[in-house]
Amino acid sequence: MGLLESMMEKLGYPYQVLPEKSSMDEVMAIYKEAVEKGKKEGFTPVIVPEDDVLDDYFGILKQEDGFDVQDTLQNIGNGGRELLQQNLKELTGPEEDDLEALDLNELMGEIGNGESIDGFYSLQGFYDDGKQVVLLEVPTDKPWEVVVYVPFGGWNECPAPDDMAAICKYWYEKYMAVPAVITHDTLEFILPEPISKDEAMEVAQEHYAFCNDRLDQCTQSGTLGEVADSLWQSKIWFFWWD
Repeated sequence: MGLLESMMEKLGYPYQVLPEKSSMDEVMAIYKEAVEKGKKEGFTPVIVPEDDVLDDYFGILKQEDGFDVQDTLQNIGNGGRELLQQNLKELTGPEEDDLEALDLNELMGEIGNGESIDGFYSLQGFYDDGKQVVLLEVPTDKPWEVVVYVPFGGWNECPAPDDMAAICKYWYEKYMAVPAVITHDTLEFILPEPISKDEAMEVAQEHYAFCNDRLDQCTQSGTLGEVADSLWQSKIWFFWWD
């Protein structure tokens, strides 16, 4: 059995393989068409590349850890915002003797130097490596549940699938942000429109609380101002757990 077949067997959802080395415009068009189809048929599309790390992870969750989609879905609450606030507090020094904590004020910076993100950034490397990319039809009309149906998280600083789903629910209800691409170390959301510049700094703090590498590894300045400047220009939210 090939890698792609192994992944799809573990998940068990309908899927289509995207044309080899599709351009980003072609990928976005296929995704948007699937979104419209999903509204009629009750599924949420998500793009996943052929990925041996993901394949192993799906196997570990479902076999060794006894991960169950329905049980996990029942544990999703409305506490996504509170989870982000707690994470931010832990990152920025809840205790005086926490030598690793950072001062939030020192991270802020001015809004500027951010880049617009309008395509699914994380797919390019997989196409360059000759990997296949698929679009899954995940059997839910609740987009925040995608990260449970395609289980993702719970390693390093990445939130566990139930916490991640709670955060995704909060972001969907507030910003209409939908999880759209999952790889073994990245997650990308798509929004119908960028957030406003006025709320960008607040959302940048939430992004940092969700994935501190979004600031530490994915900015030139190391400031939330750069993240915020990208957010108000972008329909795509990109996260990478290094």
